[in-house]
Amino acid sequence: MKSVYILLIFAFLSICSFSQNKKAIIREVNQELWKPFKKHFEAKNWKEFNKLHTDDVLRVNSYGIRMGKEYKNTVKSSYQKTSTRKRQIDFSFEQRVYKKNIGYEVGYYRIKYTEKNKEPFITYGRFHVVINKLKNKWLISQDWDTDVINGTKITAEYFNKGTLLIF
Repeated sequence: MKSVYILLIFAFLSICSFSQNKKAIIREVNQELWKPFKKHFEAKNWKEFNKLHTDDVLRVNSYGIRMGKEYKNTVKSSYQKTSTRKRQIDFSFEQRVYKKNIGYEVGYYRIKYTEKNKEPFITYGRFHVVINKLKNKWLISQDWDTDVINGTKITAEYFNKGTLLIF
């Protein structure tokens, strides 16, 4: 019976330790990846935005599959287009899993577009990313997103189910 108690205590302490470690990783990922992602996305700073992705990044969305330089050149071209429309992106997470220097995150994004003398436009989507810690920095190595789930348009209801990312 004594060994059962020792085993239960060990299991409890292991779970608590992992939980604290996961929270530390999430804080690190938020500061190193998602905070600058939001900043550079909103500012359309393609140089810094592209640095948040591995050189061989795999990007998949409704426009197709892009990899590495092709994807980064698409970002550069898109961000350099002149526009008076401002954008704000926010994230909510459903799942965040890590093992050593790799992570898998699933969640939703909300992009709010504003333009002078026009009503704001809000769009939602779901994302899955694989992130890797390379040279002590978290980077996106795979990024997939969509604006529909099983043919249903993603709305605020989906976004609000996740854990909102707050800095």
